[in-house]
Amino acid sequence: MLDHTGRDLGERLASIRKRRSLTQPELAEASGVSLSTVCKIEQRENCAPRVATLRKLAGALGVPTSVLQGNGHSDAEDADQATLDLWEPVRHALAAPPTLDEGDTPTAGEVRGELRRLQGEMAAHRYTQMAAAMPGLLRDSAAVDDRSLRSAALGMVGWLLVQNRQWEDARLVLDDAVAAADDEVLAAGAINTRVWSEIRQGHLGEARTLALEWTDRIEPRFSRATVTQLAVWGRLWMYIATIAMRDNRMHEHDDALSLARAAAARIGSEVLAETATTRTFGPTTVEHLAIETAAISEQPGLALAFAERTPPAALLPTAAGRLRHRLDLANAHSQMGNWGDAMTELRKLSTTAPEWLVQQRYARDIVGTMVERRRTLTEEMRALADLVVLEL
Repeated sequence: MLDHTGRDLGERLASIRKRRSLTQPELAEASGVSLSTVCKIEQRENCAPRVATLRKLAGALGVPTSVLQGNGHSDAEDADQATLDLWEPVRHALAAPPTLDEGDTPTAGEVRGELRRLQGEMAAHRYTQMAAAMPGLLRDSAAVDDRSLRSAALGMVGWLLVQNRQWEDARLVLDDAVAAADDEVLAAGAINTRVWSEIRQGHLGEARTLALEWTDRIEPRFSRATVTQLAVWGRLWMYIATIAMRDNRMHEHDDALSLARAAAARIGSEVLAETATTRTFGPTTVEHLAIETAAISEQPGLALAFAERTPPAALLPTAAGRLRHRLDLANAHSQMGNWGDAMTELRKLSTTAPEWLVQQRYARDIVGTMVERRRTLTEEMRALADLVVLEL
């Protein structure tokens, strides 16, 4: 393995390219990345390439994407000011939990019921209501003598902060959720959210290390594993598969996907096994990952063919993973120039979960591609570009 972690991105790219005996034009042609982008990266001309671009370059060079990234590269898009303002009371409650009025101590049953109620709000992506409810949940969960409920409450806050692109605050609260958990499977639920956060930020190496550590720690014995154990473990393998695809480790991707499929097959149906999130797991969820892989690796025909034979989601169709699947379909249609079909998927998302959609950089990328490739835009396309805050 080539070791270039001590150099910046431009130096790493130039060094590996030269060791592969490739010129800049040859690398551009082999990777499908423009020559101007290759030159800008190597010359360090204020160029911050996306992980998707680095994956193409790394694939042409025959190295993992993380080798090009080194330790400092981030693909993160931070929350805008309106989002930060919305969640400021939650950050304040994490730093200084509000106190209860005397004689107003909640019971464990009441906190458990509030978690279930808020799960429904999460599934509907009502982030404004969730932000208002979180300080109270943090206060009440700290007052009951139940570590699992405290961990679930912290895990819920962490998931919401990741969803709303507040990465460092999310990392801190998820670490607290792991520490508060009274068993490793519950802790691994918060780790799943940590891994997802690292993936969203493009931190492939960190995400991979964390996920592999925890698959080893909670590996179930299939003959006696609970549904929750299988779902949490299988979800970690799904994340390892998606990391491997982005990192040009396709053998690892295939192995990880096989293990996720094995866990899903053992369960046999879609399940919602966690209190803190709306993550589902089962055969349909795993097949959605295969569709995502095809869409991101620019095989849109394969992605749409997989989608045709995958059963529709019967459990929590508005859960974040299901909505992400709709973005994969929109991406596949966009790659094929099927603008009407892409708009159909995006229109459904804008109607069903507008607060979720505006937080998705993936959505901005898809709409940006449509804007770039279309000669003229419809009023609906302009409205969608405004909704996802696309900078024109």
